[in-house]
Amino acid sequence: STDMLEQVRDRRSGLCNDAKVAGSWLLSSAKLLYYRLFAMLYGLAGSFAEVVLVNSSWTRNHIVALWKMPERTVTTYPPCDTAALAELPLERAQKDFPGKLVLSLAQFRPEKNHALQLRSFSRYLQMQAAGESHRARLILAGGCRDAGDR
Repeated sequence: STDMLEQVRDRRSGLCNDAKVAGSWLLSSAKLLYYRLFAMLYGLAGSFAEVVLVNSSWTRNHIVALWKMPERTVTTYPPCDTAALAELPLERAQKDFPGKLVLSLAQFRPEKNHALQLRSFSRYLQMQAAGESHRARLILAGGCRDAGDR
């Protein structure tokens, strides 16, 4: 992805760029060349598409950056029956939890860095006045692609 290209170019270690590679100019250059060649071939393959359907703005930006055809790229969000959701009350019972709820919806994947959300929320709670920290709760909800993400 363009994110991986950037990470290797900047020689930052992470999930897709081992510290040994990030610490070596030669290995980083070789990996960057490999990624650029792969991205070029990926873009060439995509250029044959008459219409490209993507399922999010992130994916659209990614595909447009690599395939360079925004006029043929269309975002089609997955269908979702919202009739049942529309019936839910907007106000929640205060007896459940009287404070503020912060809801984070996402797939649980290493590159989403949920640990950063936890550390940030912990820091927020520590900065609250004494007795105020109980007034906020962080809820992480989502799914996993496969067993490797659990």
